[in-house]
Amino acid sequence: MTDANEAIARIRDALESGRLTINALDDGSGVLLDIDGEQLMTLNAAGMHLVRGIERGAQDVASLGRLLCERFEVEPERAETDAGAFLAEVAAAL
Repeated sequence: MTDANEAIARIRDALESGRLTINALDDGSGVLLDIDGEQLMTLNAAGMHLVRGIERGAQDVASLGRLLCERFEVEPERAETDAGAFLAEVAAAL
Protein backbone atom coordinates (compact mmCIF):
# COMPACT_ATOMS: atom_id res chain seq x y z
CA MET A 1 0.00 0.00 0.00
CA THR A 2 1.39 3.41 -0.91
CA ASP A 3 1.64 6.30 1.51
CA ALA A 4 -1.32 8.01 -0.21
CA ASN A 5 -3.43 4.87 0.05
CA GLU A 6 -2.47 4.52 3.71
CA ALA A 7 -3.49 8.14 4.28
CA ILE A 8 -6.84 7.54 2.57
CA ALA A 9 -7.39 4.48 4.77
CA ARG A 10 -6.51 6.44 7.95
CA ILE A 11 -8.85 9.27 7.02
CA ARG A 12 -11.67 6.90 6.04
CA ASP A 13 -11.25 4.93 9.28
CA ALA A 14 -11.34 8.15 11.31
CA LEU A 15 -14.51 9.28 9.51
CA GLU A 16 -16.21 5.91 9.93
CA SER A 17 -15.31 5.65 13.60
CA GLY A 18 -16.61 9.14 14.34
CA ARG A 19 -13.17 10.40 15.33
CA LEU A 20 -13.40 12.92 12.47
CA THR A 21 -16.56 14.87 11.89
CA ILE A 22 -17.18 17.06 8.86
CA ASN A 23 -18.90 20.41 9.12
CA ALA A 24 -19.62 22.03 5.75
CA LEU A 25 -20.02 25.77 5.40
CA ASP A 26 -22.27 27.56 2.91
CA ASP A 27 -19.36 28.66 0.70
CA GLY A 28 -18.20 25.07 0.05
CA SER A 29 -15.40 25.17 2.60
CA GLY A 30 -15.64 23.49 5.96
CA VAL A 31 -13.92 22.10 8.99
CA LEU A 32 -12.84 18.69 10.20
CA LEU A 33 -13.04 18.15 13.91
CA ASP A 34 -10.68 15.51 15.27
CA ILE A 35 -12.28 14.53 18.54
CA ASP A 36 -9.42 12.31 19.74
CA GLY A 37 -6.68 14.76 18.86
CA GLU A 38 -8.76 17.75 19.91
CA GLN A 39 -7.94 19.53 16.66
CA LEU A 40 -9.91 21.61 14.23
CA MET A 41 -8.76 21.59 10.61
CA THR A 42 -10.11 24.24 8.27
CA LEU A 43 -10.65 23.12 4.68
CA ASN A 44 -11.16 25.11 1.51
CA ALA A 45 -13.69 23.90 -1.07
CA ALA A 46 -11.13 21.58 -2.69
CA GLY A 47 -10.26 20.01 0.66
CA MET A 48 -13.92 19.45 1.42
CA HIS A 49 -14.40 17.89 -2.01
CA LEU A 50 -11.52 15.49 -1.31
CA VAL A 51 -12.83 14.52 2.12
CA ARG A 52 -16.29 13.90 0.67
CA GLY A 53 -14.67 11.79 -2.05
CA ILE A 54 -12.93 9.67 0.57
CA GLU A 55 -16.17 9.42 2.49
CA ARG A 56 -17.90 8.17 -0.70
CA GLY A 57 -15.25 5.51 -1.30
CA ALA A 58 -12.36 6.98 -3.32
CA GLN A 59 -9.56 4.42 -3.06
CA ASP A 60 -6.46 6.17 -4.40
CA VAL A 61 -4.85 9.50 -5.19
CA ALA A 62 -5.65 9.12 -8.91
CA SER A 63 -9.39 8.93 -8.22
CA LEU A 64 -9.15 11.93 -5.91
CA GLY A 65 -7.27 13.81 -8.62
CA ARG A 66 -10.06 13.03 -11.08
CA LEU A 67 -12.60 14.37 -8.59
CA LEU A 68 -10.68 17.64 -8.42
CA CYS A 69 -10.51 17.86 -12.22
CA GLU A 70 -14.25 17.29 -12.50
CA ARG A 71 -15.06 20.04 -9.99
CA PHE A 72 -12.28 22.59 -10.51
CA GLU A 73 -10.27 23.86 -13.45
CA VAL A 74 -7.01 22.06 -12.77
CA GLU A 75 -4.63 19.92 -14.81
CA PRO A 76 -4.62 16.19 -13.92
CA GLU A 77 -0.98 16.14 -12.81
CA ARG A 78 -1.49 19.15 -10.55
CA ALA A 79 -4.71 17.66 -9.16
CA GLU A 80 -2.95 14.44 -8.15
CA THR A 81 -0.04 16.34 -6.64
CA ASP A 82 -2.40 18.56 -4.64
CA ALA A 83 -4.50 15.58 -3.55
CA GLY A 84 -1.37 13.77 -2.37
CA ALA A 85 -0.18 16.79 -0.40
CA PHE A 86 -3.62 17.17 1.19
CA LEU A 87 -3.68 13.49 2.18
CA ALA A 88 -0.26 13.71 3.76
CA GLU A 89 -1.19 16.80 5.75
CA VAL A 90 -4.46 15.44 7.10
CA ALA A 91 -3.05 11.98 7.85
CA ALA A 92 -0.10 13.52 9.70
CA ALA A 93 -2.52 15.44 11.91
CA LEU A 94 -4.33 12.25 12.92
